Amino acid sequence: MKTTNVLSIDASVLDEIKNHGAIIYGIYARTMHIMVNKKIITIGHHVGHGKHHIVIEDQISFNTIDFKVGDIFIYRHEGVISHPLFDMKIDESKIKKYDPYVMTYRMNSASYHTFKELKAYVENHHTENFYRYQQDNPWLKFQFDQIGVFLAAPGLPSALSILGLGMGLTPLGDDILTGFILGLNTVGKTLPWIESLVSEAQKKTSKLSAQNLEDTFLRLYPEIFIQMIEDLFIHNNIEGARSILKLGSTSGAGILTGFICGCM
Repeated sequence: MKTTNVLSIDASVLDEIKNHGAIIYGIYARTMHIMVNKKIITIGHHVGHGKHHIVIEDQISFNTIDFKVGDIFIYRHEGVISHPLFDMKIDESKIKKYDPYVMTYRMNSASYHTFKELKAYVENHHTENFYRYQQDNPWLKFQFDQIGVFLAAPGLPSALSILGLGMGLTPLGDDILTGFILGLNTVGKTLPWIESLVSEAQKKTSKLSAQNLEDTFLRLYPEIFIQMIEDLFIHNNIEGARSILKLGSTSGAGILTGFICGCM
């Protein structure tokens, strides 16, 4: 039996687990996804605090435990989310309430300078990004050509053309769109087609990716996004963005590329 302590869990998510339990949805090396009332909750040590994340104290290799997709987690009255092979203990002080992040910011001369630094950092510190990639790789060229059309003229048709584009749990096209929506929100812009895009995502991409787009649209950001925004606009530095760039193989670079476009 593996046990760990919970460092952060959203109060409403915990209530749903108490009332309805949770079902294992996906098992990976460093994270596990559970389904709670049609929402995917990510469990892990390095996942970052947020509404749909359960942050745990220990680094767990979930794929070495005999979990199976469809297994059930229940809540015990002792303050434990329990599976026959794995318990997560919850102290009352670790139960959080994650509300939408409603702050908006204005671009100014200092912001433009910081964003120029950020763009250069993405280009020079990531092997495959919109600004620099292997032009002789036909699959990469196809993806980034499609993404380039969207970034040059954002609209519903060009957004739908990159929805679900790419590999992995969150395809590259979706990461670009997530970052773009995050950027729009951050500088107080609205576009009438974004809600339609979020709705279409439920049918046209992975469930996790669609949820990321919806959460971003609703401003339910993980704390790593909030830290990046405040570093860029309040402190005029790219420290928080450096952490974003490390997400996944292409996710971080995609989110930052979309974010730059959405803000500008």
